[in-house]
Amino acid sequence: MSLLYGIHAIKARLKLHADGIKVIYCLKGKDTSPRLGELKSLMAKKNIEFELVNKEKFQSLLESHALEDVVHQNVLAACQSDIKLYEESDLSDLVASSSKTPFILILDGVQDPHNLGACIRSAEAAGVDFIVFPKDNSATINATVEKVASGAVSSMKLVSVTNLARAIGVLKDEGIWVTGLAGEAESLIYDSDFSGAIALVMGAEGSGLRFGTRKMCDYLAKLPMQGQVSSLNVSVAAGVAMYEVVRQRRELLAENLND
Repeated sequence: MSLLYGIHAIKARLKLHADGIKVIYCLKGKDTSPRLGELKSLMAKKNIEFELVNKEKFQSLLESHALEDVVHQNVLAACQSDIKLYEESDLSDLVASSSKTPFILILDGVQDPHNLGACIRSAEAAGVDFIVFPKDNSATINATVEKVASGAVSSMKLVSVTNLARAIGVLKDEGIWVTGLAGEAESLIYDSDFSGAIALVMGAEGSGLRFGTRKMCDYLAKLPMQGQVSSLNVSVAAGVAMYEVVRQRRELLAENLND
């Protein structure tokens, strides 16, 4: 049994995967908050048990899942099942079922759950079709990731693979152009062409892309660093890169409409 916390994360799970929720706990005296209004309405529609608990019981639930220091917003959800994770064998089908021009994010060893959650949130907002990450040397999809992702974990297709380099090879065989972000690259990301089917690859915090992952990239690009710092947080860099893809595709769409 896992414990989910945060209004947005629980609301998203209720909308898309309510069958995995056993009961939702709310701290007694906090259930009249306007922020809980939509959540309570969803619980009623989905026939999910709702339980008001005192501070001692609420704290006990947090402690039993090592969540004492989280920002829980006075609500917790006990979940019987975790979010579905796809596997390497699903990649070809995921590409086939993606948008007309697939847009994929690959995360090479992002180990901080806050960074992983932020990447997932930005990817969902940018219209990414699915995210690929390794089973090892990566943060797992846990309550912290779901909270930081603000509900995006429930709507984003997530692919956990044993061998990331091999998975990239599968994507390339499906016609995906793979661009890795690397600080030592010569070309700027703004000079890249993202009009086709693409995958962006982001490296781990600090160490960047692993050698095997780098070798599988078709192209390397970097973000321009104008100040004294030499790099950006991986979730920030991923957001900048993904929205360059969005910008280019919007401009291309506008040009095609005007022709």
